[in-house]
Amino acid sequence: MPSRAKDKPGLTITLTDGQQDAFVPSYTTMDEIKGYVTLTPQVETKIDNIYITFECIVKTHVERVGTASATTARSEGFTPALRLVQPIPETAMPESGRVAPGQTYTFPFEFCVPEGLLPKTCDHTIDNHVVRQAHLQLPPTLGDPMAAVWGKTMMDDMASEGSIVSYSVRVRLISGRDEKTGKHLFIAEEHKKVRVVPAVPEHPPLAVLEGKQDDYRLRKEKPLKKGTFQKRIGTLVMESAQPRALQLPPLRFENPCPVTTLATIRLRFDPASPEAQPPRLGSLVTKLKVATFYASKPMRDIPKRSTDFHYSSDNGLYVESVPLSSRCVESATWVKHTPRDNPRREPTPPRDSTLAGSPVVPAPSLATLAPSESYKEGEDYYTTYLVVPITLPGKVEGNTHRKIFVPTFYTCLVARVYALDLTLSCHTPGASVTVPEMHLKLPVQVSAAPNPNARPRISQGEAEAIARRESLHLGHIAPPIPAYTEEAQPAGVGPLTPEDAEITPTREYPDYPGYPPRIRQSDDASEASPVLPPPDYNIQTSGRPNVSSR
Repeated sequence: MPSRAKDKPGLTITLTDGQQDAFVPSYTTMDEIKGYVTLTPQVETKIDNIYITFECIVKTHVERVGTASATTARSEGFTPALRLVQPIPETAMPESGRVAPGQTYTFPFEFCVPEGLLPKTCDHTIDNHVVRQAHLQLPPTLGDPMAAVWGKTMMDDMASEGSIVSYSVRVRLISGRDEKTGKHLFIAEEHKKVRVVPAVPEHPPLAVLEGKQDDYRLRKEKPLKKGTFQKRIGTLVMESAQPRALQLPPLRFENPCPVTTLATIRLRFDPASPEAQPPRLGSLVTKLKVATFYASKPMRDIPKRSTDFHYSSDNGLYVESVPLSSRCVESATWVKHTPRDNPRREPTPPRDSTLAGSPVVPAPSLATLAPSESYKEGEDYYTTYLVVPITLPGKVEGNTHRKIFVPTFYTCLVARVYALDLTLSCHTPGASVTVPEMHLKLPVQVSAAPNPNARPRISQGEAEAIARRESLHLGHIAPPIPAYTEEAQPAGVGPLTPEDAEITPTREYPDYPGYPPRIRQSDDASEASPVLPPPDYNIQTSGRPNVSSR
């Protein structure tokens, strides 16, 4: 066994999947991580085994500030979220159990980025089963400044030093066991960092409780006045809903289109008197709030309110604001409605009616916007709406802040949440000093598209089962026989007429009612007519089924 550091065997990790020159290799769900480990011993060394793994660890720390004196302490959290082990055959190890100096030993490895984590990863107490499902999703790389890259450019993933999600390929050399603990002794170790951004689908919209148990606000009412000491001219209502998700493109794929979605703001003005006119709109400022929740103890629920993480010895919160756009909306046109169009006040719909990427934006039903609390029955009111494009900073040249985004995720110790901050200013008649402003805070999800070239991996037993299934006659339905005509007729069957065909739904073709046609036996036929397949459908199996990986 080597006794000095310079006598330790040299270990090198080399990737062979086309990312050898990448500053930090990047992968997504179902991507394969291929490569080999090179062992170059300096002296003759006894080894029992070589341990090659693909690992994900989650580390957090929360600073505890003392109240009695100016002292600080730290509470830490650690979770080994993922560990995949590469099997090493016995034939790959030297027979004598010793590696000779000057020789090079190569050990290949191959990993596949899984779709989720094992249930034992989240075994703590939770408030509901939804939390368990969220904690078992694969988290993205976060908080590691050396892994937040875009090509060869260092970026900022807007995470604090107290929350780290790190992935790496790690190799360890095992030689003997500790006499006291019985654990393996690692005489050499090496690792290579990789960046993982898993594929995350769009989730259903959140159930927003209007600030009672969360930080979001989908509706706002504001009284408008001509001046500070002037009477009220009316009430302006601003309302919106959670937009569609911002979908990040697949890793390592050039995407010329920006990451964008649409939000629709509905406005209503309830005048205090018949002669009052709606205000003139000013500007609309859009910002993206990026919140990273982290804790030294496992979270029992999905983080909802930022106040729950303030002044806590076990919880931490880091928030950044990314400016997106500022546009003038003075051209918005108000539409006057009569009292008969006025609806009852109902909760805000959970999903916006607009679709991201749709070339035509459908106008929302403005007449259904609920009135304000100061609305007087029988009075006219005004409505309008604003369509707000939401676009993330894209290419590095145009991204002055060098921000990089990761999908929304929730783990036992770390969570990343996004919200849209919309600020609308307006100008009331006669007002010259102050400009009224209204704020909305909408939840928004950042999802990630999967690798279109990824294929699920299957075991040898599953491959054999699929091959046996395809070899059966049920796995492939032959093409139909030629059209039923007088020139091509089965023996003993006369020309087919509508009176001779009895169309009945059958169990063999549930998707094609009436097929196959059951042919009545003709009077001059010596035997029953055959059952013909449908002449207009060429049914054939589409190949292998989609088998999930194990």
